[in-house]
Amino acid sequence: MRLWGFVDNKLDEKDWPLFFWPTIFDTIGTVAAWPVIELIARNIKDSINAITEAGGFNQTLVAVRPKRNDFRSVLPEDGKVLIMQTDWDAGESSLGKKWMEQTFELMAIVIDGKSATQSIEIRLNNVRSDIERKLKEDVTRGGHANDTDVFDSTSFDDGQGFTGITIFARIKYSIDWNNPYG
Repeated sequence: MRLWGFVDNKLDEKDWPLFFWPTIFDTIGTVAAWPVIELIARNIKDSINAITEAGGFNQTLVAVRPKRNDFRSVLPEDGKVLIMQTDWDAGESSLGKKWMEQTFELMAIVIDGKSATQSIEIRLNNVRSDIERKLKEDVTRGGHANDTDVFDSTSFDDGQGFTGITIFARIKYSIDWNNPYG
């Protein structure tokens, strides 16, 4: 059965007026399911999860996007990286595009256990360098961004062995001026 505009549960652009195409359809003719910023955030999570010892990095990291702002949904574990989005900045608009910048804070937990053989500074340096290296492998975030800039980091310590480093990454991307999905 064919409903207006749908073929095999996909939108069929032949049945849509031309002015709908750039706002409703992505590049393959299906409805865009996620906003561009969400696609970027998912790419960052996938990139962090690809940091493994088997992949030639200094350690294996696991990315987590907390379900709550107060982080009660996340237990601190060595090698866990919390991905947090800060406020975004809208830049100039031109030629139907709106230029955006989103900063991500990547909070890597590095717990210094009794069996640790390296100093905490070495471990923090390795974590920061591995994350920066992986983020710089694809600065377009899978084709959804224009640039990725790893621009700062700061270490943290709660005084009870809960330590880590926060890496700041600024993602520059563009969307259609009236559509955060494209």
